Amino acid sequence: MDSHALIKMWRELDVPGGLRAELLDGEIVVQANPGHFHDLPGRTFVRHTPAPFEAWNERGLLVADDYRPRADAVVIRSADCPADNEADWPAQIVLAVVETVSTTRTAIRRDWDEKRERYAQAGIPVYLIVDPNDATWHLLQLDGRHYVETVKGIFGQDIPMP
Repeated sequence: MDSHALIKMWRELDVPGGLRAELLDGEIVVQANPGHFHDLPGRTFVRHTPAPFEAWNERGLLVADDYRPRADAVVIRSADCPADNEADWPAQIVLAVVETVSTTRTAIRRDWDEKRERYAQAGIPVYLIVDPNDATWHLLQLDGRHYVETVKGIFGQDIPMP
C-alpha cells in the first residue's frame, strides 16, 4: 500500500471511544487512551511553560510520512503555532517532546527506543521521557543525530529544561 493511501485510511479511521490511533512506521497502531496519571506530565507542561514558548498536549506530529505519533506534550515557540486546520504539526517547529511511558512492554520499547530514534532523526532538540514505572524522568538532548541523557531525576524534582 502506498503511503498516501495509508495516510488517508488512517485519517478516515472511525476509532471507537476510549481508543486512539497513531501511524507508526507505516502501521496503524490502535491503543487505549491514556489514564489521568499518564496525562499529568503533559498537562503540567501546558500549564507552566513560560512565554515566549507554549506547550500543547496530545498533538499529532509529522515526523515522516509513515510516522505520525501523538506526543503526550510538545513545546514550541508561540510564534510558530500552526493554523487550526493542521492535523499534524511539523517536527521542525518542535523544541521539545514529552512522552509518558505506559506499562506494557510494547509501549515501553516504543517510548524508550523507537520514538527516541525517530524524534532524533527529525531533529527535535529535546526529548523528555517520564517513566511512572519507576517514578523517574529523563531529559535527553540531541547531540548530532542521537540523544544523550543530560540529567535525570525522580518525581517531585524540578526538571531543568534547556
